[in-house]
Amino acid sequence: MLRFAVALWLALACAAQAGPEADQTIRLINLEAQMQVARAEGLSHAETLNSDMLDGHGGRLWDSQIDGIYDAARMTEDARPAIEAIDPAILARLNLFLGSDLGQKITSLELAARTAMMDKDSEAAARSAFESLQGSDDPRLKVAREIIETGDLIERNVSTALNASYQFYRALVDGGAYKMTEDQIISEVWSQEEALRTDTESWLMGYLLLLVQPLDADDRATYLAFLKTPEAGALNAALFDGFGTVYSDLSYALGRVVALNIRALGDGSSEL
Repeated sequence: MLRFAVALWLALACAAQAGPEADQTIRLINLEAQMQVARAEGLSHAETLNSDMLDGHGGRLWDSQIDGIYDAARMTEDARPAIEAIDPAILARLNLFLGSDLGQKITSLELAARTAMMDKDSEAAARSAFESLQGSDDPRLKVAREIIETGDLIERNVSTALNASYQFYRALVDGGAYKMTEDQIISEVWSQEEALRTDTESWLMGYLLLLVQPLDADDRATYLAFLKTPEAGALNAALFDGFGTVYSDLSYALGRVVALNIRALGDGSSEL
């Protein structure tokens, strides 16, 4: 019955007229709010970089530079083209589910879970919950794993993070803060892969357990059925493309600003 319901909304949406579907999709997934969370994450990361790489001497200029890099409105616009590239007929079918009560409930839960994972204590609790459930037959664990498998979420997230790391190191070198060859940069980035993969799985599972907790069994089943449609797959790919572009650009810009401040505070470049 649940799969029939998903098939029904797909069939109904086939008759939808073409229109500004991408704008509606962007509104329904609350992309700007997602970018506000990404901005907050970026600002927090910048504080760590200021402490670790600039000995806390960034100051007001650093704060201004970081504020300019993590511009949520610009980040939203930079992610837009990947969604606009989806066929309008596909977007129309997506929007019928995304605009439903369940679709909007899931969008809200995604943002709430993502926001919760920014708090260190909440993140630790979510990761701990995942660890405690491993090896059990808890239905939430099964759903979370199926969501990850359906969207290839670990591989996609690891790839995005590795590329962002590469751009950051490249920017440090281009900015004259460090001396590294291309091979050294690639080697340094790939050395992070195993630890990054383990951390990504733990984070994703904790996040998804938070997300699916308020959903009942029928809602979880319908959500999974939706995620397995070609339409949801197209949106997933577009979001990773869009966010990948955004994070790549942000990481390079951040690296250049770090390099600028290192050079201003020190004497030339050094080996990393």
